[in-house]
Amino acid sequence: MAKVMIALDDRKSDTNPEDLDKIGNLALELGVELNEEAQQEAAAAVAMWLFDGSVENLPGGYDKGELSPNSPVKELKSFPQDLVLVGRSSILIKGLSNRLNIPWSLSKEWAPTARRVIEGNKADVTSKKENDKIRFRDVATLLKSWGGSKASRAVTKLPTPLRSKVAALVLRVQKRRERKSSQ
Repeated sequence: MAKVMIALDDRKSDTNPEDLDKIGNLALELGVELNEEAQQEAAAAVAMWLFDGSVENLPGGYDKGELSPNSPVKELKSFPQDLVLVGRSSILIKGLSNRLNIPWSLSKEWAPTARRVIEGNKADVTSKKENDKIRFRDVATLLKSWGGSKASRAVTKLPTPLRSKVAALVLRVQKRRERKSSQ
C-alpha cells in the first residue's frame, strides 16, 4: 500500500505510460484482480480513483462516478479483503471533500508517511534490531493524530450552523467516552 501511495504521489502525469504501468502493477500486487476484458489502464485507474481524489480524468477514459457504466469499479473481479476498509473510508472522505469543495488526495496525504514506512522497513532488513521495527500501534497513533488535525481544519471551514452541530456531536462523544472510562 505504501508503494502505491508513493507511486501515485511521484507520478509525472495522469497519462504517462510508465507511471500508469507502475501504479497498475503495484495495485495488482496488492491483490486487486480485474476482469479478463479489462483495459490495460484499468488497475491504474482503480488505484487513482480510490486513492487520489485530485484526478480529473482517469486513464483509459474511465469515469470518476462509482455508479457510472464506465467506472473502473466495473472492471474489478475481486478486491483484497484487507483493503476494503481503507477503500470505503477513502471513498467516504472523497465524497465529503467534494461536497465541501475541499481538494483532497489520500496519496498526497499518506505519501510522506509511506516513505517513512518504506525507509523503516529497509532499516529493519539491514539492522535486524527488534527496536527498529515499526509497530502497527505506532502507525495507528500517527494516523490518528494526522486525521485529527485534518478534521479540525476541515471543520473550521464549515458554515457556522454546521460547525456548531459538529462541535456538539464531538462533545457528546467525549462525554460518552468519559462515562465509559469511569465505569
